[in-house]
Amino acid sequence: MNNNIQNLYEEYYSAVYKYFCKKTNQDNAEDLTQQTFVKLITYISCIDKIRSPKTLVFTVAKSVLYDYYRKKQIIENVISYVSFDELYNYIDNYDFSKDVESTEILKKLTKRERRIVELKVEGYNSTQIGKKLGLSASTIRTYLDNIRKKINNSN
Repeated sequence: MNNNIQNLYEEYYSAVYKYFCKKTNQDNAEDLTQQTFVKLITYISCIDKIRSPKTLVFTVAKSVLYDYYRKKQIIENVISYVSFDELYNYIDNYDFSKDVESTEILKKLTKRERRIVELKVEGYNSTQIGKKLGLSASTIRTYLDNIRKKINNSN
């Protein structure tokens, strides 16, 4: 199976790198290309069954690119809207008891429900979460509805 990843790497590395070069600079393209092939390792058990490895490779590459832009946007927003003084002031005055309450609520959720909440907080929609977890978007929406009910019942 390790040979399959090596074959994908040898066959698609150049194309994936060029794809990222068009979207970012060369340094970032190199990092994103590596991230793509690291992420592909999670598909190692099913690579033999995939009809179009190229589609898989570029779907993962696109996901890596979206993650990159999502993180970049979050960092830019924080930097542009919050000065360090404001950030330190916020930390000094933050009510950490809210975190304790949140932790208690999260303990009531199953491992899968916590993972869904984590992905939702990171900005993924139901379809994207479903793809990451191997579930349909409607199943994710059902999970989210049940999670909301659990949280509301906890309050």
